Amino acid sequence: MMNRTAPPSPYTQEAETFVTIMRGMAPDITLDYSGESIAALEAFIAARFDPPGSKFVGDSLPVGIGCYVGEVIIRTLGGRWAPGEAPEIHQIGNVQKIFPLDKTRKRFQNGPVESLAYYYETIARHAAG
Repeated sequence: MMNRTAPPSPYTQEAETFVTIMRGMAPDITLDYSGESIAALEAFIAARFDPPGSKFVGDSLPVGIGCYVGEVIIRTLGGRWAPGEAPEIHQIGNVQKIFPLDKTRKRFQNGPVESLAYYYETIARHAAG
């Protein structure tokens, strides 16, 4: 009998690549797919990229962080990446869907008012009902 497990989402793979890159870039940050690691990433962004627009941020960093945040949510709160091309997560308890890549882009554009740690905490609260 063949094992017919679905291949991992490209967003899962992107999160894994991001973790590998960050080990070299910021070895002091522990990216263990926990809620606490999102707070550590928030501090990393604040220290290196705030105020918004003060440093160039390409597309790859926000995408990597967004995929990582999404994976943390899936692993700790539930849900799954939507099939297809849209970078959204569905079925996280009482939460219908979320868009972690969009949120991460907003964090880089608008600064701490778009806190990723607060985003995670809010989703956790709403997912539980």
